[in-house]
Amino acid sequence: MTAGYGSEGTMNPRQLQIFHAVMRCGTITAAADFLGITQPAVSKAMQAMERGLGFKLLRPLRGRLYPTPEAERLLPDADRIMNELSAFQRLTGEVRAGGAGLIRVAASSASATALLPMATALFRKAHPEIRVSSHLAPARDVAAAVADGQADFGISLSPATVPGVAVRTLGAARMVVLAPHGHPLLKHPVATPALVAPYPLISFGSDTYFGQLLDEAFDSAGVRRDVCLQVTMSITAACHVRQGLGVALADHFTLELGLAGIGWRPFEPTVLLPVTLMTDAKAPLSRHAAGFIRAIEKVVREKAR
Repeated sequence: MTAGYGSEGTMNPRQLQIFHAVMRCGTITAAADFLGITQPAVSKAMQAMERGLGFKLLRPLRGRLYPTPEAERLLPDADRIMNELSAFQRLTGEVRAGGAGLIRVAASSASATALLPMATALFRKAHPEIRVSSHLAPARDVAAAVADGQADFGISLSPATVPGVAVRTLGAARMVVLAPHGHPLLKHPVATPALVAPYPLISFGSDTYFGQLLDEAFDSAGVRRDVCLQVTMSITAACHVRQGLGVALADHFTLELGLAGIGWRPFEPTVLLPVTLMTDAKAPLSRHAAGFIRAIEKVVREKAR
């Protein structure tokens, strides 16, 4: 058995860290800088891994070292293990610092910029001693953060399916139309696709969940949804409206941001975005995390009215 190995044909945790750094940094020199060790130490560790595993991890080509197909095959699992290790290290640090009083939330853009701050304010009125850590990410990354244990739970306005993550709907956000004050569209009690169509539209692309729902709404009205300025966040759409660049379709939580100079109208046909809760399917929520989720549900119910 090769020294430094737990058993023949496996890597120990330090070797896994070095292998992952080499693969992600691209060169042994860059990996050494990243890890804070010498280049010969990295080279020696890689050679020891190759001897223990029984196959090459790096191959020379035109004066440089490149990963072998075997190394490329190992990389996805190395990514997963290193992410899990990183999450575990963060957790131990939080526990050491009194992390029983910390709630880690991952949220997508719309829920993070408007819904989450309102829920946080409500929750901390009752629990001022509890710290809240929020992380903004796309919906798919929110689900991944929950699956990897990097967040206690996630909130998104787009459904995302990831193995090991339980999904529940807490309510819905309604799409509204935003327009600059004095805009002709605001003379109407509601905004329809036919009323919106003549004006430059700031909206989501058809490759997004929001955009697909809006495409269906416009198609049902026999109107083409012509997006002149594509965005990925409702807050970004609202900022463009403030500059007079057009009208926008956004979730109604955006109205809570209090952007001056902007009016709004309900959009019909009604388009609802599910406020989606993502939790670990196996790990139970802490008492405080469950209480925070109840605060989110209360805010969603109030704003739905």
